[in-house]
Amino acid sequence: MRNQGTLGRRCATLLAAGTLLAWSAAPAAAQQAGSGLELTGHVGAILPLAELANQGDTIKAELSTKPVFGASLDYWFGGSWGVAFTAGIAQPNLIVSTVDPVSGFPVSDDLGSVDYVHAEGTLLYRPQLPGAAAILLPYFGVGAGIRSLSFSADAGVADTDDVVLILNAGGHARLSDRVHLRIDVRDLISTFDAAEFEDSKRQHDVLLSVGLGVKL
Repeated sequence: MRNQGTLGRRCATLLAAGTLLAWSAAPAAAQQAGSGLELTGHVGAILPLAELANQGDTIKAELSTKPVFGASLDYWFGGSWGVAFTAGIAQPNLIVSTVDPVSGFPVSDDLGSVDYVHAEGTLLYRPQLPGAAAILLPYFGVGAGIRSLSFSADAGVADTDDVVLILNAGGHARLSDRVHLRIDVRDLISTFDAAEFEDSKRQHDVLLSVGLGVKL
């Protein structure tokens, strides 16, 4: 049941390969918000804000909150604009809730972990801040990508690769000319449409992460 999830893994592999190819010699003195490549490793949590799917009031499926690990490769053109390529992986559990026909109380079942892989490209905007405030560099972004869900065989749900819209915000705290601490929040917006459930559901998967990065 996990074969279709290879698409998301390929995206993550391509990102890693691009990172290795992009590595170059250390640049001359870095500017506060200059151009160039930045590589950041992330760790955080995935918070699904909507049910994955439901079938009326009788069955609902949702993903649990779990750690997420990822990396991003950013290129800043100079000034305020840049692009980012990001990928990550998490293993939330699939929780299916039903209503007991006798007692009328909800009953939840954990159907095992889900391989959750995301990969996306984002256009970034970074306001230019004057003076000492420039050590804190906020940014905002919008983009698109792929969310791949690979379920366990026991789940009885087909694997899926879904297109996602990305809304992104975050900030860098400069620790040195080349090293930065990064806080990132992204909303992965998609629709999960499975034959096993009668209603497709719009998804809002919020990824909160903190990372350490370097200017290449």
